[in-house]
Amino acid sequence: MKKRLLAAFLAFTFCGSALTALAIESTEPINPDTVAAYSEAEDPLTSQKKGDLVEYTPPEFNSDKAAGKTAQYSFLTGETYQVPSGYNVFHGIDVSKWEDDINWSKVKNAGIDYAIIRVGYRGTGNGALSEDPMFDTYMEGAIHAGIPVGVYIYSQALTVEEATAEANFVLERVQEYQISLPIVMDYEFCGNSGRLYQAHLSKSEMTKNALAFCETISNAGYQPMLYANKSFLTDNINANEVEDIASIWLAHYTTSTSYSGAYTQWQYSDTGRVSGINTDVDCNFYLTKGDLVPDPGDSVKGFTDVLSSNWYAEAVSFVVDHNLMSGTSASTFSPNVALTRVMAAQILYSLSGKPPVSYSAVYKDVSADAWYSDAVIWAYQNGIMSGYTNGTFGVNDVITREQIATILYSYSNRYGVDTSSLQNLNKYTDASKISSYAVTPMQWAVANGIISGRTSTTLVPQGSATRAECAAMLRSYLIGIGSSLLA
Repeated sequence: MKKRLLAAFLAFTFCGSALTALAIESTEPINPDTVAAYSEAEDPLTSQKKGDLVEYTPPEFNSDKAAGKTAQYSFLTGETYQVPSGYNVFHGIDVSKWEDDINWSKVKNAGIDYAIIRVGYRGTGNGALSEDPMFDTYMEGAIHAGIPVGVYIYSQALTVEEATAEANFVLERVQEYQISLPIVMDYEFCGNSGRLYQAHLSKSEMTKNALAFCETISNAGYQPMLYANKSFLTDNINANEVEDIASIWLAHYTTSTSYSGAYTQWQYSDTGRVSGINTDVDCNFYLTKGDLVPDPGDSVKGFTDVLSSNWYAEAVSFVVDHNLMSGTSASTFSPNVALTRVMAAQILYSLSGKPPVSYSAVYKDVSADAWYSDAVIWAYQNGIMSGYTNGTFGVNDVITREQIATILYSYSNRYGVDTSSLQNLNKYTDASKISSYAVTPMQWAVANGIISGRTSTTLVPQGSATRAECAAMLRSYLIGIGSSLLA
């Protein structure tokens, strides 16, 4: 593997812990969470978009009357394709920074039904995670134009840990957006010089990596999807195992694919043209039996972003009914937004009945007139939460999963809830990442069903906790071992 040296002296906060992107040698093992600035040299799409890498499509029969298929015209390419019969077909594109400036209103008016937008990638050489520089611009533009969106990350994951880190990298960056279509792991080789190709992973190893990504996305309440070309799905991964938890996005540039597996989305060309984009664009069909974005059910507690079909619906209803959490506005709960330290303090202050508090200037960033001052001072005075050594509380800092466990553990000790039951965490591959202060609280939280793994083998202790996750943890705590607190 060709050596590359990337020096990026940027401080990042990722998954709730401070990471510094330092000089990274591609030949050395790296922390799977490492984040670096965007680099064309590391972008897996660079060769493809600059014309140096062309996907090979083996010759195969293309029948206009293929068994079980229906003719479907594409206005993006001007050609007719054979798609499985019995499905509604929606026209979509997937984009990255290589599409440059996009006029999303023109794209919408041209007839595009949806867009899949790249969040970022794992570098082909250094293995670091990087965000697509156009991600936020594209997301805001597409959503404003009324185009349903999904997102993808170009993966080069070599291990389950790297695949899980990629999923969490995506989850951190989509929290503020309405994602109505899948979150996709784009799993493919980048020629024969990329780190994934050079690793020579087995089919089983590739499958485990894909499953880890998809499980993490599914457990966060989103639809997971795996993107790969026909040969990769056939020769490099057990697609049938992935299909148990995620849908498949097939890439095969032909007019009638011979791929025999199930697929929900088909990328049939990368040379389409559409008004609003001045470059060639990837073209896709989305196949469903119903609507592209089905009606998932009624809203919960008047929140338009919490529907009865969401995994966290019951938890949100519970915390609102018990006056533990409220919406971020009259009509939104913001379930996928990360919980902050002051939100956590306010929740436990509410659970305790909001006792009177005398303000004292304990923290430099907590003023007497702040809406959260009583909660923060109460948490400090009762040994539930503490601040930083620099004299601040960190009011806007995102709270992590291990911190939630620690806070609930401290609260339980303060109010007489049993904390004796502990569970060995050896089955989780990332147990060693739990901070020393949080080991016992995490063992207690897992033992009592308050926290579960993001996947069957990962806890992601330093990953940020979303408002939906916090609601679920509180409900599990208060209908379980902490039920006496509601008596």
